Amino acid sequence: MKEYKMDKKKVSLVLGSGGARGYAHIGVIEELERSSYEIVSISGSSMGALIGALYACNKIDEFKEWVLGLNGMDLTTWLDISWDNRSGIFRGIKLMEKLATMIGDKNIEDLLIKYRV
Repeated sequence: MKEYKMDKKKVSLVLGSGGARGYAHIGVIEELERSSYEIVSISGSSMGALIGALYACNKIDEFKEWVLGLNGMDLTTWLDISWDNRSGIFRGIKLMEKLATMIGDKNIEDLLIKYRV
């Protein structure tokens, strides 16, 4: 039987929703990379979609550094309260603007790996 040497194992990730779970996704991605896995495609829902997008844009390290640098008072400045019950308690406009500056103007089809939301 012929043996094939593979430098990296390939994996496709599907990331679930949930704020805290999304941060755990970062650790999973880091561990996969440390274990010589190559992430060739990624998809996600809600927070998983955000983490997947950051990874596909090669901005996951920048996001992690920013999040780890936040403290309780910083969080209050990022939350913009909405009194409109239809859209939830927080609008998230400030956070979305921060993410837009971090990611830039990119099209899904131009990302480094396959990405689906």
